[in-house]
Amino acid sequence: MGTIEKIVKKVADFKTELENMPVNSEAAAVSREEFTLLLSGISTCRKAPGISEHMGYEKLYHCKTREDAEETREHLQRLFGIHDEESFLEACRREYSGSDQYEQFMTFWAGAPLFDVSELSPEGKEAFSECFELSEQFYPILKEKGYYAWDISEKIGLLRKAAACGIVSDERFWELSDPWVRQAQVFYHSYREYAVSCLCGAVYFMHRDSPDLEGFYQLNENLARHLFEEGGAWQRSGWYEPKEREWADLMAGSNPGCIITKKAIDSGEIGYMYREEPVEGFPDCGWRFFVGDEPDEYVNQVENSTVCSYNTVCNLDPTVLAYFYADCGRKFGKTEDGWKEEF
Repeated sequence: MGTIEKIVKKVADFKTELENMPVNSEAAAVSREEFTLLLSGISTCRKAPGISEHMGYEKLYHCKTREDAEETREHLQRLFGIHDEESFLEACRREYSGSDQYEQFMTFWAGAPLFDVSELSPEGKEAFSECFELSEQFYPILKEKGYYAWDISEKIGLLRKAAACGIVSDERFWELSDPWVRQAQVFYHSYREYAVSCLCGAVYFMHRDSPDLEGFYQLNENLARHLFEEGGAWQRSGWYEPKEREWADLMAGSNPGCIITKKAIDSGEIGYMYREEPVEGFPDCGWRFFVGDEPDEYVNQVENSTVCSYNTVCNLDPTVLAYFYADCGRKFGKTEDGWKEEF
């Protein structure tokens, strides 16, 4: 058994272990701010120069002395080239894009590829194939949840260090982390799901650069276990549930409209979808969404459907994200195993 196969088995076993773990009925409700810090759980467990203690999850940590802050700034500059907000955002785009790549892979698994692989250069094909094949082994475990958790955890953890040493203000910390928190709410419903995604994302992040990939994986699994042990941050804390839905921007760039039945948008349940030729003169992508049990009389009444953005539908059901580029005329029904094409 190769290294990747061993790691995939370890992730699957850990996922099963988490699913069988008793739910802590006394887990404390947390504020949105605490939840934001908890999302950096694995990242925050790692030490950093100038930060001599665990940063905690109740409030933002600040370096104790000017010398500590300078040491942390030097660390961020040396490892990531971070010295201000702009360079921080550039480092995030450069270092933590695994979730974006996983989204591309999903379009291939859905039979609605984002691009033609044959158009890539030989080097591009080789890199794509390597990353695609690795992710394909994680896909049965992750499905649409992808590597978002790893990117979110690492970016919030890095932002915490930048705030600790004064590179960004506390106010900007909450503003910059807000989109990542919204994204976490769309794709995950527990720290257990989040942890599994973190571990798969860690392997994807390091698979080209670590001579001991299995050791790197085990390190991060150990950190996750620490968070779930008795009294651990993820064991004692509840998953944050906002009073009102917080919409996330999941469609970078283009975000055209589509049509959805009011029953589907009110219930948040989507069980059938098809794509037809877009309506001319409107920002329409041609997608039509239904719960799946609406009678013809209901569907045929215009007032029972509404126009919304494709991004809104992805927030309701992130499994549709991968199908955006499917050709017109294709239709899909949801089963227990996911979307199945109907002919």
